[in-house]
Amino acid sequence: MQTTSSDYYGNVNPTLLGVVDPLAQRVAEFGCGAGALARAVRQRCNARVHYVGVELMADELAKAHEVLDVALVRNLDQTPNWSVDAELMAALPHGSFDHVIFGDVLEHLYHPDRVFQQAVACLRPGGSALVCIPNVQHWSVMAQLLRGHWPQQDAGLFDRTHIRWFALTDMVQLLQRAGLVVEQVVPRVFKPENGQALLQALQPAAHLLGVDPQQFMQRSLPLQYVLVGRRPAV
Repeated sequence: MQTTSSDYYGNVNPTLLGVVDPLAQRVAEFGCGAGALARAVRQRCNARVHYVGVELMADELAKAHEVLDVALVRNLDQTPNWSVDAELMAALPHGSFDHVIFGDVLEHLYHPDRVFQQAVACLRPGGSALVCIPNVQHWSVMAQLLRGHWPQQDAGLFDRTHIRWFALTDMVQLLQRAGLVVEQVVPRVFKPENGQALLQALQPAAHLLGVDPQQFMQRSLPLQYVLVGRRPAV
């Protein structure tokens, strides 16, 4: 997840912050960057929360130490079995966390299911995973493909470090494969007026494919989705 932008690791996603349980006592964030979300959780939710941060980039994680109780540098894509990593298992014991958080991380992984499912094992019964994932069905992706082009950018939907791509159905299935019950799906929509004309023009094509045109419109406006998936209590 390398980039030249200092904001890449330092921004807070307010929608993701908004689904954090203010009573959460134990939180693990994967891809915590410079600790922006951890800092916001302490300031706005629970100053005494036990917060574990796992991050690939050591220089960014160094900026987060003051807001993390445990900070681990790991490339989880290259850790197929977490149980062989004693330090990781000590920091993330199974069945003990109220939240595990992935904010715009899973699309950067070669093995998102494997990483996510091992993280979900850290949740207590009734705990929840909070996930933000870019929406590949966004109208701007369609616009670029119609032009025969896939841009390479430093951030956003066309971030050059994205390895996997998800539409809403794929996101829901990712959580379900991990044994979670999807409780909330929150779309993050920005400047929808910019995509309205294109989407209206494409509605006949959606109908031709057997896709509900209204659903097509609704699912093509969000830039990202935030999902909450709960581990069953029993």
